[in-house]
Amino acid sequence: MTLTAVATCAALVPVAASASSTSALDDTVHTAGRVVASGDSWQHAWPGVYFEGRFRGTGVGIVLDDTAGDYDISVDGGPATTLVTPGRITHRVTGLSDGMHTVRVVKRSEVPWATSTFGGFVSVDGSEILSAPAGRDLQLEFVGDSYTAGYGNTSTSRECTGEQVTRTTNADLSFGAVTARALGADYQINAFSGRGMVRNYAGGEQGTSFRTYYDRALPFSTDAWDAPADWQPDAVVVGLGINDFSTPLNGNEAWATPAALREAWVTAYHGFIDTLRAQYGPDPYIVVSATSVQTGTDLADLAQRVVQEEKAGGDSRVAYWYYGSEGLDYGGCHWHPSVADDRVIAGQLTSYLQALPLGGGGPTPTPTPTPTPTPTPTSTSQPQACQARLTVGGTWPGGYQASVDVTAGTAISRWRTTITLPTGGALTQLWSGAATTSGQVVTVDSTSWNGALAAGRSTTFGFLGTGTPPTNGTVPCSAT
Repeated sequence: MTLTAVATCAALVPVAASASSTSALDDTVHTAGRVVASGDSWQHAWPGVYFEGRFRGTGVGIVLDDTAGDYDISVDGGPATTLVTPGRITHRVTGLSDGMHTVRVVKRSEVPWATSTFGGFVSVDGSEILSAPAGRDLQLEFVGDSYTAGYGNTSTSRECTGEQVTRTTNADLSFGAVTARALGADYQINAFSGRGMVRNYAGGEQGTSFRTYYDRALPFSTDAWDAPADWQPDAVVVGLGINDFSTPLNGNEAWATPAALREAWVTAYHGFIDTLRAQYGPDPYIVVSATSVQTGTDLADLAQRVVQEEKAGGDSRVAYWYYGSEGLDYGGCHWHPSVADDRVIAGQLTSYLQALPLGGGGPTPTPTPTPTPTPTPTSTSQPQACQARLTVGGTWPGGYQASVDVTAGTAISRWRTTITLPTGGALTQLWSGAATTSGQVVTVDSTSWNGALAAGRSTTFGFLGTGTPPTNGTVPCSAT
């Protein structure tokens, strides 16, 4: 197989014949990314946008125009060839066996300030460009910051220049992309490094946040993205908050105190969920994710609070997912997750998403007649004050993540549960509760904001542990 690039000076010149309109791209190219039609090409700027095609023959041409981003190209699922800032070219893949082949092109870089152009797949040495591959049934959207983008994840050093960050970022190896491939899903990575839900890293670029850019087709163009009718993600995984809480407030910022920032973040998060619901409707799961932040547990605590408040408001398809620092080396640029870390995180997220009923449920069961109940004496027993149920959400070698749902039987003002860990295991982190440990017994008390529950209402706390996971099921619960 031979790979060459033919540069052009003034126009995208195909080797044989290129698509004459974006309708031709629609016919011959599959993408799930945010693209904008521009003449006979598609423009794009979010990281990880990919293009897939099919052809018959011994070669194919790939028409690109990009002086800032890098691309990986693979044929028939084989090893990727990387093009670094290819410029305006028709890249040729030749010397293949004569037959039908697949080709995949992905922009691995995060360069949101630059507009990239994809001009389609074109014939080489008489090859025939075939109809586009079919889209996948499962669709996932990953929303977030540098962790989601794969910031510097292929770097061999934590110290990087800006140029090195760009060259070593590979969104196609980010945890979202790896998760989507493991689940056989189409996906979008709508990530912007340094941005938060309300506050950017170190308080930079005040007056903007990730929400400033989310609804745009191209981040630095104010034109809104017109989502195609066939893009209806089954789940949207949101990872925003590291930049909000990882650095102390400056004196000139909009929030006078950390408490004010926390409340603004919660309010904005609810508004962002409203935005996602307006865009995609009530069916997709919205996964509010959190991770370890060196400055404290604000992110995990508040993310859990957002989920509980959404559920209390009637949105049952909002879920919470946490991944800790266990097993991660943070070997990417500036102590970001490395490629190895992204694989670990993806393994946990894949297990988590597999446990959700994505893609619609089965057929509605046929109702059965309700028999007339036999009268029984009225019970004089009082309902149990609270019930708690433990669920292990994900496991990895040597550790696991679990959550406990606490449901009030009567109105309560605070609650307490106890969990007995298997011998040799230990609690390493807990959120949305206050834990004390005695041997293998962990006692968890409610926090100031999730203790008061009306009858029938629930809250959830989560934790990470080492060793063998505890058994799923009920755990002791008491309340006042």
